[in-house]
Amino acid sequence: MLTEFKVGTYLSADSPKGFVNLYSKLTATDTLDTTTYVGSVQNNQPNGINFGQVIGWRTAKKLVKIKLRVPIKQYWGLSEIVEVWADATQVSVYAPALDESAAKFYYCTGNGVRLRSAPSVANLLNVVGVANKGDLLGKSNGYTENNFLLIYATALNGAYKVDASGQKISYYVHQDYVSKVNPAAPSTTDPGKPVDRNLPSEGNTAPTVTPDEPAPAANSVGIFVAAGLGALAFGMAVIKYVRRRSRNPKKP
Repeated sequence: MLTEFKVGTYLSADSPKGFVNLYSKLTATDTLDTTTYVGSVQNNQPNGINFGQVIGWRTAKKLVKIKLRVPIKQYWGLSEIVEVWADATQVSVYAPALDESAAKFYYCTGNGVRLRSAPSVANLLNVVGVANKGDLLGKSNGYTENNFLLIYATALNGAYKVDASGQKISYYVHQDYVSKVNPAAPSTTDPGKPVDRNLPSEGNTAPTVTPDEPAPAANSVGIFVAAGLGALAFGMAVIKYVRRRSRNPKKP
């Protein structure tokens, strides 16, 4: 059950029924509008673990507004549902435990690598930063989802970066562009003086991260199709008008 409402809190399904129904709208009296049902997420399943974050609420009604990590597609993919409402008593705060004993520093191995708030490349709305080769990304205990590694951002001294609410800042980076070996760490040929190549060094830099995700943009495909249909309708109207005029020419 969600007891403390805070913008940006990530949520997981936690319902006695085993699933949480999602709705796109509320009624005029601030209750869930069951006619706007758009789907469900399941407890302890990929679609119900860390499935979205809090963007609004109705405390008295125990309802929460959620921005989905993975939008629900409608009308053959021409539109998407990004924001939904749910019963706050059926969700809980997603807080994956970070095992410090297993956590390692990770470094970026490429240039222009996107840092994402969700493990998906479906769109650019989840991009919260960009890293370059040699950047210290942060710490992770190796948790991966959809080939993305969950990393907790750290400063160059190894301290965790936190947001305005004091929560650790985290993001996902594709596992093809990360390494536990610090490319800037000095090497040594003296076996009696081994160098920990995992620790950050003066040669590292860190990417700039914007924890707050950008507002969802209108679906570009839907806009394109709508504009195309509008232009087609206008063209057909012009053709009908010309044909009608040609059949009934004005007399001189």
